[in-house]
Amino acid sequence: MTQTYDANDVLMGGGGPAAWKFDEPNPGNPRVGTITAPPQARQEREYVPGNPGGGDPKFFPSGDPIMGVHVEVQTNERDASNAEDDGKRTFYIEGRYIKEAVRNAVKATGARGLEVGGQLAVEFTHREDPMDKRSRKFWSITYTPAGNNALMSDGPAQQATAPSAAPVPSPQQQYVQQQQAAYASPAQQAPAPQAAPAPAPVQAAVPNLSDEQKAAFLAWQQSQQAG
Repeated sequence: MTQTYDANDVLMGGGGPAAWKFDEPNPGNPRVGTITAPPQARQEREYVPGNPGGGDPKFFPSGDPIMGVHVEVQTNERDASNAEDDGKRTFYIEGRYIKEAVRNAVKATGARGLEVGGQLAVEFTHREDPMDKRSRKFWSITYTPAGNNALMSDGPAQQATAPSAAPVPSPQQQYVQQQQAAYASPAQQAPAPQAAPAPAPVQAAVPNLSDEQKAAFLAWQQSQQAG
């Protein structure tokens, strides 16, 4: 299947998005893009120096076409020579090894495939033979599914607001609260139940006795109470 573009993009922009090129390794600084349109399948073509994508269509020995995938991504990249460059790029996923790298990145997230809103971070690390432009390329690719990408963005509408915990009063505030509770009005604070007054000790009547008899009687009475 040949590559297709949105008709209005062709009409208003003069063509489809520029290719996302990875001709030279850029270790430690992966390029990032957010998928803006459903991925499209296209038949791969033989490499022609100076004319990428201009070679003959590729086929398996069985005669079946060798299919690749092209993905439109929104990037922060801009071509200084093109005032109309909006940062959109087409990421060509063609060739056994890059397809395998993208496939493994998607599988690692549990996703079923690339989707609109997902984010790709792509780094071309090196070639098997740096002197041979046709040698195998090595890639480092990570994929963030659409839902996770939205969750990690900075938009306030996409951020979940965690409930704030109740503030813990300082010791001074706790003391003030205790004093306010202690002096609360009767309508705000129920009166504590009053304990029944202890019965007054019963004093037995002392008859007209001598001082010695009175002292002996009182001593006997106190011993009875203590016992």
